Amino acid sequence: MPTISPNAVVEAAAELADDVVVGPFSYVGPHVRIAAGCRIANNVTLTGRTTLGARSRIFPLAVIGAAPPGAAGDGECILGEANAVREHVTIHAGLDRPTRIGNHNLLMIASTIGPGAVVGNQGIFDNCSSIGAGAAVEDYVRMSGFAAVAPSVRVGAYSFVAGYVLVERDAPPYAMLQGFPVRVRGVNTRNLKACGFGEDDIHALKAAFRELFNGDGAAAGEALARLDATAELNPCVRRLVDAVCAAARHAEGAP
Repeated sequence: MPTISPNAVVEAAAELADDVVVGPFSYVGPHVRIAAGCRIANNVTLTGRTTLGARSRIFPLAVIGAAPPGAAGDGECILGEANAVREHVTIHAGLDRPTRIGNHNLLMIASTIGPGAVVGNQGIFDNCSSIGAGAAVEDYVRMSGFAAVAPSVRVGAYSFVAGYVLVERDAPPYAMLQGFPVRVRGVNTRNLKACGFGEDDIHALKAAFRELFNGDGAAAGEALARLDATAELNPCVRRLVDAVCAAARHAEGAP
């Protein structure tokens, strides 16, 4: 049986695995499902149609599954396995589509995830970082404190977002994003090495970044067209080029 504090409220219809622990003064709503190995600290609110994957840890005063302000009805929020949701984090449920968070993410103090946002795997989101409604943050992204991703914007995998930066247009994978307004500053070499990328891939990405980005974050059109037409690109560079092409279409309003 789950270990539930006598001072917690767990609705009868909620589904909890046998080894789940729920701390005092926490609330678990009737449409919440919590998988094995999860630890819910004190003063946590889990509401809406929320699913927590196995081995997740939710820390005090976090709120997961709340509908956006003014919205009617319950939304849906799906978290994968082994996520750590620290104090005061708010994860809004999506109404038109679920809010989705992958596996092995760390959401640090007072971070916010907007309704319908999609977060990949192995991300680290520092204190007071914010991901807007409908935004997409891919795998292995690192966001510093008070950084923000605007609604409906995509941040590519393995990128680093510096502190206090607002990412207000689609950002490529592998990038260092800094400045006001935000600029592509180069390749996120440290993260790539930590994730096991080889020197050949990193060297190829650096060469492509030098060609593509002109210092204000925009991609150089001629270089992009030439790389896109190259039949045999390094696979990492191909992923970069495809992402930049997709961002250009998004900026023009194309699907």
